[in-house]
Amino acid sequence: MRIAGAALVAGLAAVPAFAGRPLTTDDAAVVEDKGCQLETWVDRSRNATIGWAAPACNFGLGIEWQAGFARVRVEGSESFSDEYVQLKKLLREPTEASPWGVAITLGANRHSRAGSYDGWDNPYVLIPITVISGAFTLHVQPGWARDRATGRDLVAWGIAGEAEASERLAFVAEVFGENSRNPFVRAGLRWTLIRNHLSIDLTQVVRAGGERTDRFTSFGVAIQTGAILP
Repeated sequence: MRIAGAALVAGLAAVPAFAGRPLTTDDAAVVEDKGCQLETWVDRSRNATIGWAAPACNFGLGIEWQAGFARVRVEGSESFSDEYVQLKKLLREPTEASPWGVAITLGANRHSRAGSYDGWDNPYVLIPITVISGAFTLHVQPGWARDRATGRDLVAWGIAGEAEASERLAFVAEVFGENSRNPFVRAGLRWTLIRNHLSIDLTQVVRAGGERTDRFTSFGVAIQTGAILP
């Protein structure tokens, strides 16, 4: 893998958790009780392509269990690059009377291409907060992550907004990152094809002050099953 490709993978992997597509900033929401979902997306830059698959299920108690797996392609070579596992507990659900919610996310990730530091020894804790005001939704996510390779504690943060243009179309934007590097900025659209079941999204992402290799296009699909588990 060339340095440019490695930089892209490392930059995205530094932010460990993923909220509802297409946002990286975590949100105070979980999969429907006894339901499952599959989020899959492709991030394409000038030098590398990264594909992700992230299944999740809610077996009850307001807890969403999720795993994510990434495969990277650089200069004709493919390999698995990153994985994560996490659980998210919804502590307070937004309501019409009090339209804000909070959750806690606990997880760990590993970097398969990281040589001697390829174990599940990169833990993280996130506190997503969501506030709903009419057609606009705000997500704020402070958090902590441990980078075993450098032996450093990181502040993993994100701020995101969703603005509904219609029942099926929403504009999304966010700024996210960690304290040791310049943040990423994302903007784009999400289309709902089947309400509560199927959506697709297309966004552009750049790193503030970054190189051309820090710019990429992201296309994703999210599928929700509804309640299917016993």
